[in-house]
Amino acid sequence: MRILILCFFLTITALRASAQNEQWASKIIGVSSEYTSGNGQQYRAVQVLGKPNKLPQGETGATAWRPEQPDKGIEWIKVGFETPLSIRQIAIAENFGAGCITTIFAYDSQNKEYNIYTSKPETTQRGAGILRVWLPKLTEYKVASLKIVLDTKRVKDWNEIDAVAISASETPIEASINLAKNVPKELKKENLGANVNSKANEVAPVISPDGKTIYFTRYDHPENLKNSEDYDVWFAEEKEGVWQKARNMGTPVNNIRENSICYISPDDRTALLMNIYRPDGTLSKGVSVSRKNRNGWTFPQEVRLQSYVNEHSFSGFYISPNGKVMVLSLQDANTRGGADLYVSFLQTNGTWSAPANMGAGINTADDEFTPFLATDNKSLYFTSNGRSGYGEMDIYVSRRLDDSWTQWSEPENLGPAFNTSDYEAHFTIPASGAYAYFCSSENSLGEFDIFRIKLPESVRPIPTVMLQGSVIDQKTKQTVAAEVIVEDLDQKQPPQRIDYDPAVGDFKIVLDTQKQYGLTAQRKGYQAAGTIVDLTKEKQYREIRREIVLTPIEIGQKITLNTIRFAQSKFDLLPSSLPELDRIAQMMTENNSMEILLEGHTDNVGNFEANVQLSKDRVEEVKRYLTTKNINAARIQTKGYGPTRPVAPNTSEESRKQNRRVEFSILKI
Repeated sequence: MRILILCFFLTITALRASAQNEQWASKIIGVSSEYTSGNGQQYRAVQVLGKPNKLPQGETGATAWRPEQPDKGIEWIKVGFETPLSIRQIAIAENFGAGCITTIFAYDSQNKEYNIYTSKPETTQRGAGILRVWLPKLTEYKVASLKIVLDTKRVKDWNEIDAVAISASETPIEASINLAKNVPKELKKENLGANVNSKANEVAPVISPDGKTIYFTRYDHPENLKNSEDYDVWFAEEKEGVWQKARNMGTPVNNIRENSICYISPDDRTALLMNIYRPDGTLSKGVSVSRKNRNGWTFPQEVRLQSYVNEHSFSGFYISPNGKVMVLSLQDANTRGGADLYVSFLQTNGTWSAPANMGAGINTADDEFTPFLATDNKSLYFTSNGRSGYGEMDIYVSRRLDDSWTQWSEPENLGPAFNTSDYEAHFTIPASGAYAYFCSSENSLGEFDIFRIKLPESVRPIPTVMLQGSVIDQKTKQTVAAEVIVEDLDQKQPPQRIDYDPAVGDFKIVLDTQKQYGLTAQRKGYQAAGTIVDLTKEKQYREIRREIVLTPIEIGQKITLNTIRFAQSKFDLLPSSLPELDRIAQMMTENNSMEILLEGHTDNVGNFEANVQLSKDRVEEVKRYLTTKNINAARIQTKGYGPTRPVAPNTSEESRKQNRRVEFSILKI
């Protein structure tokens, strides 16, 4: 035991020493000047703090400190470190205009100054990279801060410093890309082929959650509504593993202006479109919604975003699977630089809240846009040029850490299989997470094409389940239009409601795994037999189908109330039972002469008389609850049958569950 404790102590000590060996600047103490014509924190002194944002590839960018003017002469910046440290080396990341550093001063905790580096007087222009200053030995004093002096006349044009670090180690400090773990460097990048791509530009793909339809924007194609220099929305369907020939979505989604899609709902019936569509055919900044009905797509209506301002030339919008949260890309007075990612919440009046910046954990002083929120409601994929990467624009993934939507894990670069020296953007994945779809200019048929790559497990979202189905009239066996209701039986989320129209197609909804849901439907003149969708054991993506049976409200009709649940061996109603009981109360209120019979049943485990009594107590408890909703007790009869009327053999727990039930019959209308 003493040996184990000693080993643990030595391991912790080594980890702490390693962490202290390398420190990146954590505060700005002073600066001679900073470039201020950009938005937010672009090019400001604070961009020096933390790890490099542009190396190792090295290029100009707003995530570095830039003096106010180029070629002015002497400039300086002084930075501090969280923990004073005896050092062996200094590393300064110069991402543009490298070669101007003339002097470096070190300061101890008492602010005593030490001149530890002076460059040669001749011009030392060189490519972007890390300037390393090696000291003969560890300093006898602990370095608390550094002052870096530049002569900007040495190198023409702008000079930019990305980061500053100190270390006690003799291992060189390196700039690195924060790569997602366990992503192979080489993955097969598959062009979707000539049925989807063309010599024109195909950009901004949006894959439907079921993975069967891909929507995208096509530029300068002869079959666009305006046959040159125009953007139209197109779509292609996959059948038996083959993408069919893409089709133009036509009017009213497309007109002779710049049309683009940015979101499709889980049921393929709601689309978000860039810009606000005006009746005269013009467009303005914002976003619109179009809904699919039996006649096609409706004229796009403005999505009302409170206090929406976007000063950037690009924008992006994506809605969470439950339709309550919107992630968007824009530039306003609160951005850190160019475009930032923001979050907005659906209000009770149908508008969306003023966009709130998603924070420094995800936004940089450069651009973040083309957000895509996976069906797990936590995994966010986006494009940025403000972080260390491989090219002009790279794709990153970050995971939501809490319900504020402003706390995110450090974004991870998806690696060279996805990101090249060119421009990659518009990442989109189906609910299965099997493939990632995105646009790229590398090896394309035209300037930009749509590609897909098999998505490694480490960067897939948390698995979800795709539930689809229909609503059927119990008597006619025909599908009927209805409102489908899906309720989280843990009651941690409000119910989701879907307008089901059989003429348009099945209802579809994405559900979290390891939960239970109540599934039912509403239509005037009918009562639904709700059912439980048990996903508590699901850990992988799959697609399931359910049919909801609606029973006409007629005398003699009997319905099993599948979502009515009680505490184990007790008659206490569980909270998940209440939504269905509330619907019965509503139906009895609307039909104020209706009388019903509630029948209770149990399995055959345990004492017979006790089971009969339990079944009676349970339906009496249901009756008691209904009376709290102003239903006269005289309108409700009850009967407890115990285990005497099983509907399944009592040979397994699964079949016994079917026997533990409450049934509802209409006696009078």
